[in-house]
Amino acid sequence: MSELDGELLAWVEECCGQAVADAVRIPGGASRQAWVVTLDDGGQRFLRMDAGTSALSAVGYDLAREARAYQWLTDKPVRAAEFCGLSPDGRALLLDFVEGAPGPLNDPDLARDFMGQVNALHALEPPDDLAHDDLEVWTRLYREHCPEPDPLIDLGLRQLAETAPGPPERAVLVHGDLGPGNVLHDGRRVTGMCDWELAHVGDPMEDLAWITVRAMLTPFVDINTAFEWYDGPVDAERVRYWQLACQVRNLIGLGVTGAAGGDMGMGMLFSTLHRRVTAELLCEIVGVVPEPVEVPEPADTEASAVYEAVLDDLRTVIAPALEGYAAARAKSVARLVRYLDMVDRIGPVLAHQDRADRDRFDMGDDGEAAHYWARATRREEALMRPAMGRLAGTRLARI
Repeated sequence: MSELDGELLAWVEECCGQAVADAVRIPGGASRQAWVVTLDDGGQRFLRMDAGTSALSAVGYDLAREARAYQWLTDKPVRAAEFCGLSPDGRALLLDFVEGAPGPLNDPDLARDFMGQVNALHALEPPDDLAHDDLEVWTRLYREHCPEPDPLIDLGLRQLAETAPGPPERAVLVHGDLGPGNVLHDGRRVTGMCDWELAHVGDPMEDLAWITVRAMLTPFVDINTAFEWYDGPVDAERVRYWQLACQVRNLIGLGVTGAAGGDMGMGMLFSTLHRRVTAELLCEIVGVVPEPVEVPEPADTEASAVYEAVLDDLRTVIAPALEGYAAARAKSVARLVRYLDMVDRIGPVLAHQDRADRDRFDMGDDGEAAHYWARATRREEALMRPAMGRLAGTRLARI
């Protein structure tokens, strides 16, 4: 039976005109929860829920705003879930259930269909009520809601301010987190573009930049091939600027939420990847070629057997006994154990390297600071590497 609280359950049933048979929380979401609701007649709805702790809501990116995006998309040639309702307190958004999964888009026909949806979105005259000065909003989010300053974010914000391009020739509705992973499909065609919480009016090159960022996480076709299917000029310099903006926003989002939906393992994985990629982008922008980092071979310690025993229990006993959200969290715990094992094995050597770099680089100079952060984030990734799988060493596509 549903685990939704009574008030929210009653609202869902009122919206749907029938009783709820079941509601299951599914993995995913950073500051918000995702639920699949099954009704008495077998029909399904998708529920996004804000527990009231989302810093995004504090700067205007709340569920009411996302609801307006879905309502605006009604009867448009962009495939998205049908809006069903927004709870009176604004903490829950109910959508029609869209068949499909947010899997890879590395099939050329599927990727071309997706780019067709991007073209359809960017061809529309954007709505006035979804306009935001987005970089200013994210800067305020960082200053007011991140628990402590982050020098890498500060460096990124300075470079974004110094290299900002002028306004685009034509503004469009920017999805704000577009690309594989935020697109549902059935293996043949796109069935729905999802997660419109960051939609705003802005530069179409920003959406192209988001595609390159998300393509690091979920398999996609060659970026240059995909962009050949885009209906309009692709400005490589503007895309690179927005790539940095996307990465800085990712770091701010992770800093605000701490971990994805309370999932520290996933939060650390994404933070490690995005910090390294951000530092590498900054080096490219300021014209620095970072020196490589010497990562020592992991050596056994007295604790190594303990970490291995915990991992073996998680892998062979605990995870197989779980399913759905709980199983995903068990895998996340395993990531943390792998990370702690590497901290035990090679952490002291990398910490010594980091102290030497802090003495060597002038952190008041943006070029030297970028060089330091490129090396520091590569050391961070060395500790997280066994938990990252194929994401370790992933590079951001250039066009």
